[in-house]
Amino acid sequence: MIKPLVIDVCTYIKDLKFSFLTLMLPIFLVSNLAQAEIIISDIQAIDLGALPGGSTSTASDINDAGNIVGSSDTLSGETHAFFLPSGGVMGDIGSLPGGDNSHANGVNDLNQVVGRSKILNLVTGDLVNHGFVWEGGVIRDLGAFPPQDDINSSSTAFAINNSGLIAGGVDLAGVVWDLFGTPNYPPFPPNVRVTDPGPFSPALAVDINNPGQATGTRSAFQGFRWQAGVLELLEALSNVQDEDAYGINDLGEIVGRGALGPPLRYHAAFWTDPDTVQDLGTLGGENSEARDINNDRIIVGSSETATGETVAFVWQADFGMQPLGTLGGANSKAFGINSEGLIVGESETSDGQTHATLWSVTYATRILIDIKPGNDQNPVNPRSEGRLTIAILTTADFDASTVDTSTIRFGPGGAEPVWYRIKDIDHDGDWDLVLKVMTHENGIACGDTEATLTARTFDDEQITGTDYIRTVGCKSS
Repeated sequence: MIKPLVIDVCTYIKDLKFSFLTLMLPIFLVSNLAQAEIIISDIQAIDLGALPGGSTSTASDINDAGNIVGSSDTLSGETHAFFLPSGGVMGDIGSLPGGDNSHANGVNDLNQVVGRSKILNLVTGDLVNHGFVWEGGVIRDLGAFPPQDDINSSSTAFAINNSGLIAGGVDLAGVVWDLFGTPNYPPFPPNVRVTDPGPFSPALAVDINNPGQATGTRSAFQGFRWQAGVLELLEALSNVQDEDAYGINDLGEIVGRGALGPPLRYHAAFWTDPDTVQDLGTLGGENSEARDINNDRIIVGSSETATGETVAFVWQADFGMQPLGTLGGANSKAFGINSEGLIVGESETSDGQTHATLWSVTYATRILIDIKPGNDQNPVNPRSEGRLTIAILTTADFDASTVDTSTIRFGPGGAEPVWYRIKDIDHDGDWDLVLKVMTHENGIACGDTEATLTARTFDDEQITGTDYIRTVGCKSS
């Protein structure tokens, strides 16, 4: 039986090159393999800190280059939007003229940032929210409904795609601005409007993909997908009509939350199309919500637990909903994921502060290994000075001949193979990879009941397999 195990994986390469295996590969390749199961092998939570003088922050989005946006408090006590380049220093975006607070909600691959900022209405003297776009150090007002000076009309921007389409809202209207089609800031109204505001039909557009499909929520708590004037309403998760759509990928798939009841509760939901919805469940609590999805159909969000905390999660069809953990505190939330699977959000630290957080998740393909092939008991003597045989088996969804043997590590000690051979060890007509490691180097201790092998394929795909063991020779003298 195979079990996933959370481990740290060594990826350095041995000096010894396995030329024999390289020569044998063209002969033994297996074609038409099925899709193998994916598991999580490691999760790292990284504290992104705050702007100078600040103590609280949150990260809203991350682009494919790993650049992150969000908001943080400052030394003056104001909250300001930030831009954090990958590997760089968190920079203050500031606010619109006369404003004292701002929040960055989205960033595209051109490093164009959108969000909302307080701005001073020179007619009424009030501070109101306006959507903004920031690029290269310049922040611009997206405007609001005219006559905005008289009625304090407000707006916000949530997401921007690589074509410059911006999803957001102006008062009660869900809107999509066309950044490249609006050379002057303002004017308003926007080039494209998702829904017209009406006394019973407000809406809000919260995300937009590169093909130009927007998603959000309109009147009567109905989630929608919109493109070029066509509005499609999302199927309800239950007979309780109450959905919120938060994220959309380039495939047009949507995530959010849907209501269940009675009693009333909300579960993270996944719409593969507007008419097909899946309940993603929870981490043991009553409520959950999904906030973003990438093109690999990896979904992130947050869920209540059985003990009452709210914890960030990552979901994928193979492994389901899994907690991402925290920075040492009780609660966390995930808001965005990029194409590389990097996740951003916020987490409580051990001292109770909330900090912007980056989660780096390592995924691995689960493979089938057999420790001591031919022996169902899998006895291992930790005190042995001999060699231990392990087989990586070719199955319907994995070809063992694709393993880069220089990356193989076995057991807690990370033992490296000292011998290997391509062989049909299980006599099923497929070529397996049989290897030997020094038993005293694998780190197995008396009482251990399983051991794990990790490696990478020649395509740099991480793999992991676990088999049960029975330790022997452990009685004290």
